Amino acid sequence: ASSDMLPLVVTGSLISIIPLVIAFLMLQRYWQSGLATGSVKQ
Repeated sequence: ASSDMLPLVVTGSLISIIPLVIAFLMLQRYWQSGLATGSVKQ
């Protein structure tokens, strides 16, 4: 990528990563709460 395209490439990478990060955080929260409730029920 040329220096002119670099900001575009970085922006595109961030935009493509954001949904993955959001999904990871949501799943992590769900997994932690599920783990906590599971241990309490047992």
